[in-house]
Amino acid sequence: MISKQFFKSSLIYTLIGALPYTTGVILIPFFASQLTPAQFGVNALYLTFMYFIQVVATFGMDTYLGINYFEHKDDKQRLKEFVGTVLIILTVIGTITGTLLLIGGNSIFNLIFRGDVAMQFFPFGLITVFTAVFNGYFKSYSSLLINQQRPGRFFWLNISNFILTIGTSLAILYSFPYTLYGPIVGRLVPAVISCAISVLLILGEFGFHYNKKFIRGLISFCGPLVIYAIMIWIVNYIDRFIIKYFLVDPTFVGIFDFIVKITLGIDLIQVGLVNAFHPKVYTIWKDQNIKESTQEVNRYYNGLTAITLLIIPLVVIAVPLLVPIIITKTIYYQSFAFLSILCLGFATRPWFYLFLAPLFYFKQTKVLPKVFFFSAVFQIIVSSFLIYRYGLMGAVWANFLVKPVQALFLWMESRKVFKFRVNGWKIFYLPIIFIGIVLFSELFTNEQNRLWFAAGQFLLSLGLVWFTYRKELILLIPKRRVPVNLG
Repeated sequence: MISKQFFKSSLIYTLIGALPYTTGVILIPFFASQLTPAQFGVNALYLTFMYFIQVVATFGMDTYLGINYFEHKDDKQRLKEFVGTVLIILTVIGTITGTLLLIGGNSIFNLIFRGDVAMQFFPFGLITVFTAVFNGYFKSYSSLLINQQRPGRFFWLNISNFILTIGTSLAILYSFPYTLYGPIVGRLVPAVISCAISVLLILGEFGFHYNKKFIRGLISFCGPLVIYAIMIWIVNYIDRFIIKYFLVDPTFVGIFDFIVKITLGIDLIQVGLVNAFHPKVYTIWKDQNIKESTQEVNRYYNGLTAITLLIIPLVVIAVPLLVPIIITKTIYYQSFAFLSILCLGFATRPWFYLFLAPLFYFKQTKVLPKVFFFSAVFQIIVSSFLIYRYGLMGAVWANFLVKPVQALFLWMESRKVFKFRVNGWKIFYLPIIFIGIVLFSELFTNEQNRLWFAAGQFLLSLGLVWFTYRKELILLIPKRRVPVNLG
């Protein structure tokens, strides 16, 4: 049975763990007001560049630290050596990454952006590199806290980072309007402070230790994982660079990035829930020593699917109603036409996490580069063709299509190490039916009736979820206690 403590920790990990990433969404109206649409798009390109450097500099050690914590948690001395070794290697790789880009970053930018003066490595590209390296420490320590199941410290660390990011970004943005100092330097300052706090807390708890015996296992685990993460970056972010290449004007990047950032609220909720229940899943597999699905584990993914299907139409309804209240530049409103299709992609995301978990737990990360190489190739080819032919709408469809393709390639490898026994209706058929109906309704949707169709989609989702999960939902409803008459 899913405990009350699980729901409490889920709430913390979902809401608070999402804050460092949702700052981008919260800052959208301020950036839209104080930056030109072209600058908004340029900032999006620098941000995606930061994510790439963060992947390289962190080298998958955020995941490695969290997953392997379970293996060493019962031996305190070995755990200290393990954490200390990860911290040292993280520092070495970050230093190498920063040094190489300091030397060659300008040439790389000139090659990628064909000398566009809007995209310069100095100073904003270099600042972005430092931000990415410092963020690696914060991200790794946050992963460790999740797997230690310490929601209290996780809460305070992340809420502090959130406040610093918002405060610093706004202060610099309004001091230097219509420049990129606000968003870019505003990311650097909290990254430095959160890095320092994370390192001090790690050293205070585990000390400074090193054991070279962990190096081989670290490279074996993280080597394929970092390649996998780069492939994931391609799947998630390469479309911005393809838009810039074919459509040239960074304003188009800004419009697309604007609506994608808003839909990422769905992804953040999913990630928060997954981060909360995956430690429970790993514990079940370890305690029962099993390599197949169980009803208890399946409930987590069933619940994730149900919540996702309810959230999607709510987002489609809320965005066109709320955005015009806080953003006055009408150029961004044209992105509302992309909203439903972008959101629908998340309906297949529970499949991704269902098939990914066994590969992480059973340390089969060596197959991930192969899995996501094909996904990345699919994204590059499909995005290039569709953006070239259909502009921004092509980027939207590519974003939608790549998500189930990712899950398919992942399942092909995951089934080799794990036997899946799931309720097909709850996991697969329900979201497929919902996607099909919504896509069909999009043929008749326009600016005048969009909200009415979205309301109908919500009622449809509500009905499907209730029909599918009614037994589980009834069990969650607290029963009224009848007082006993002792007289």
